[in-house]
Amino acid sequence: MSSSPTAGASSDRRRPRRTATPSKYVDPSDSEDIPFAPDLPPKRARVRSAGGKPGRKPKNAYLKEEAAVAVDAVLRASRLCQSVFNKLVKDETLTKEDKSPVTVADFGAQAIVNALLEKHFPEDPIVGEEDSRDLRADPAMRERVLQLVNSVQKDNESPEMSAEELCRSIDLGNFVGGPTGRFWTLDPIDGTKGFLRGEQYAVCLALVVDGQVELGVIGCPNLPVDWDYPKGDKGAIFVATRGQGAFQRSFTSDKLNKIKTTSSKAARNTVFCESVESGHSSQTEAAQIAELLEMTNESIRMDSQCKYGVVARGNAGIYLRIPVSDTYEEKIWDHAGGSLLVQEAGGIVTDVDGKPLDFSVGRTLKNNKGVVAAGSKLHAEVLSAVQKVLGRKNAIAPSSESAENGDVKQHEIASATEMEVPPVPVTLEVANVVDSNQVNGPSDVNGQAEEMKE
Repeated sequence: MSSSPTAGASSDRRRPRRTATPSKYVDPSDSEDIPFAPDLPPKRARVRSAGGKPGRKPKNAYLKEEAAVAVDAVLRASRLCQSVFNKLVKDETLTKEDKSPVTVADFGAQAIVNALLEKHFPEDPIVGEEDSRDLRADPAMRERVLQLVNSVQKDNESPEMSAEELCRSIDLGNFVGGPTGRFWTLDPIDGTKGFLRGEQYAVCLALVVDGQVELGVIGCPNLPVDWDYPKGDKGAIFVATRGQGAFQRSFTSDKLNKIKTTSSKAARNTVFCESVESGHSSQTEAAQIAELLEMTNESIRMDSQCKYGVVARGNAGIYLRIPVSDTYEEKIWDHAGGSLLVQEAGGIVTDVDGKPLDFSVGRTLKNNKGVVAAGSKLHAEVLSAVQKVLGRKNAIAPSSESAENGDVKQHEIASATEMEVPPVPVTLEVANVVDSNQVNGPSDVNGQAEEMKE
């Protein structure tokens, strides 16, 4: 049976013959029938952090460069101080009007730190303790400082300074502080008397941002790295960055080891730290607090912000600085790095009224009186004891939530006279009686601050 022509034609229409045509890319944007669809955004690069999983942001990025520079600066300054002590500390000291010893190391350490900060962060001002006035008036002293500074510069493959560059670097520390922006604060040698005795002193550097301490680095050249081995390796550097914890490293290794304040709930099982010097002023209130807290363990005696360091790593439970004058104002460089160190190690730092230390009002802590630093489980007990002895009835006590976070942000009013005081060990230091109604610069501060150095 023959096929129908009509059927064949219909089959041809249904299946048209294919013809080879060259392939052609059609851009969708050129077609009126296909709406334009933009390309997908490129995939984000997968970031692998040290010790982390792919895709996560690198850890410890906040102020990483600042921390590295600060550690380098503090280590260089500490090396200079060690060199000064070994070579000429007993013969090359300068006595200012207040009779406090100021060594050549003070000037050299500040010059080295300031020069390094200016190199890496030229827009950042510095609140320093020293100025070059006495150095400019003493050519022999200036030449000795210059030699020591340039020996450190040479060891670190940095350019040597001229005498004028030396003085200019020291005078970079004339900033007055304030509530906005970034600035560094430096104490080139905290604990001058400890330095001269060959005991504890510290090089203290901190970065303040919008009135809050964000980074602290403290170099303690004579502090044992391991408290249980006092004759072992000496030279500890403490590093704390807000929100990242507190760490310790040695002078000879860059390995950072995390540190924590004491977790003891029984304060009588901890020890307290106090100043070596006892003749600065009456310690009547300190003795009363010690009696109220039933302290029985032998105290740790040392100078400088090293006390903050031993509290931060749990060697001591508490450090107090008791005000004995209504007019004396603590200097910010004496507490900036140390207060952050204890907080990041899990402790709490307030003044005797329970208020956070305020670093936003210039070169001093004019809004605060005294300092109470302790482990988070001890602070409330110690603060209530301090307030009871000092008779501060409407002081502010940190809330339990704040205590758990190791930071004082929320407060509640508490009457110290109505609070029970369990026995707690404490770190005691009594502030010297010095009037300081207004401080505008290094020359105004030196006469007061040197007497406070221990």
